[in-house]
Amino acid sequence: MIDFLYRLLLGWVEVTISGRHPEEIISQLALSGQRLWAVRKTAAGYRFVAPLTCIPVLRSVLRGKHYRIRFGNRGGLPFKWREFASRPFLGVGAATALGIILFVTSRIWILDVPGSALTPVAKFQLIRAAQSAGIHVGTPRNRINLSQSRLVMHRSLPQYAFIGLSVHGVLLTIYVVPLVAKPAKSLPRKVIASHGGTITSVLVYMGDPEVSPGEVVRKGQTLISGAVSAPVPIQPEGNSRPLTDAVKTPAKGEVFADVPYHVQVVQPYRFEQWYPSGRTFTQTFIRVGENSPILVQGYGKIPFRFYRAQKFVQVWRWQDVNLPVETVKIVYNEIQRRHVALTRKKALLRAMEFASHRIQVMVGGANIVRKRQAIHWAKHRVSVQLNWVVNQNIAMPVISE
Repeated sequence: MIDFLYRLLLGWVEVTISGRHPEEIISQLALSGQRLWAVRKTAAGYRFVAPLTCIPVLRSVLRGKHYRIRFGNRGGLPFKWREFASRPFLGVGAATALGIILFVTSRIWILDVPGSALTPVAKFQLIRAAQSAGIHVGTPRNRINLSQSRLVMHRSLPQYAFIGLSVHGVLLTIYVVPLVAKPAKSLPRKVIASHGGTITSVLVYMGDPEVSPGEVVRKGQTLISGAVSAPVPIQPEGNSRPLTDAVKTPAKGEVFADVPYHVQVVQPYRFEQWYPSGRTFTQTFIRVGENSPILVQGYGKIPFRFYRAQKFVQVWRWQDVNLPVETVKIVYNEIQRRHVALTRKKALLRAMEFASHRIQVMVGGANIVRKRQAIHWAKHRVSVQLNWVVNQNIAMPVISE
């Protein structure tokens, strides 16, 4: 780097020496304190790069000796200054380019949040917090106080144990360590019923059972309590009723019950249905930072009266860095309304399909005990009612605070 600045400021020229012993001339130049670069032997002689201050010394060394020198490429500020003097607009252009480079490289243009564990929403919140802390796209680097900005971001985002900021050129990187909450030292104080039903079995691991098989319970009723009662080993004399002592324990266990589920679906014979026609209309926007989006495709009014819209957002990336630019695409799908007429058989099949899907979602993977269905026909519709009884674990622990 020092040699480069030396050549740039003082100027340089490429020299080729040919003769009987050119190595002697190069040695004398080096011993006199001259800087020489890229010394190599070629078919035309020895070639090297020397500063302009070396040329008078070289001429004095060669005086009276039979050597031939040739000058080749040259450069540095002394030569550029002559070009600027003869062509002033070239200097203005160079100064303008230098000013643009200094302006661009002295500011922050990219805010990046690395890490695959963070969701896009979390990354967006971090970038917004950085902007609230005074770090925007285009902010000069010398105006950024990383320590102060980090404290401001941490106050607005307490869910992170650590927030770090680092600047490399035009890139500001935000590093975070999520805060992991310590689990509370609490235990279930009782177990209640998540659904109503008829108890089939009670398995108590800790606590005292409050129900027994064959009993009908309602939702929210206590099934297992966190207190165990037992008679006192030594009873006082003269007591008509034995004394008992209660010991508090966590409540844990499984209680299975037959739980009823009911679903009813009414299907008309004639109804209206919306379906896509296949025609679409697309609008594309470009959004930079927090500015309003700019429409670049899809000018004019939406050509459909009825439609469903889908939005797609794609963030611009450069070398795995998220840029503050995103493409927003909105696709409008035309939908049309049509009248559908069903026969009694098709209406019944449609109602059964809807009802079965709904009750299966409600039941999940529980063991089915009984199934019943009821069909009611009317003049303009059919009604299907499904009644299922499933055996499932209804124990739901209640955590004490």
